[in-house]
Amino acid sequence: MLPSAMLSLQMLDGSSLVFPAALFFSIIFYILLGIKDLMFIRRSRLYYVSALMLFYSVFGLFFLADKSELFLLKYGLVFLAAYLLLREWLALISTFQFPERERAAALLGAFLIAQLLWATALLPVGFLNSANLMLLFTFVIAELLVNHFLGTINRNFLIQQGVFFGILFAIIYWTSRWVLKY
Repeated sequence: MLPSAMLSLQMLDGSSLVFPAALFFSIIFYILLGIKDLMFIRRSRLYYVSALMLFYSVFGLFFLADKSELFLLKYGLVFLAAYLLLREWLALISTFQFPERERAAALLGAFLIAQLLWATALLPVGFLNSANLMLLFTFVIAELLVNHFLGTINRNFLIQQGVFFGILFAIIYWTSRWVLKY
């Protein structure tokens, strides 16, 4: 978390996004470190929001960085971060005692996120819309993983997730500017 925050703030140095980024990372730090031990132990939705915020910062940093240099290293680091975040999140959320299945599910989720990250990196949209799109993909993957282990995947859940995904996907592409960079 700390390296992601430091790199993001260093990349945004001198721009108008420094203050919102500092505020964003301070909120994440507060959620993860400040109030965790006092009153939000085992509060799954708060951890879920903080994990999604961490994913968003990682995706924003990846898409903001220059991908012409060391792409595979940056790609591998995002894969590693996705695996670690999913594994930790599944361990906190899940009520079952199968750590091997949690690790396998986290690896599968990180692999899917990495494949979607590769495809999203090829799209001619801005870094913010790419990060939003990846966060949407991550949210759907995480919801499917958790509900699979809880045994609550049914037709209504899939329809709800499909409608949610479709609406947000349309909004993201409607707000993006398609530009080809030469």
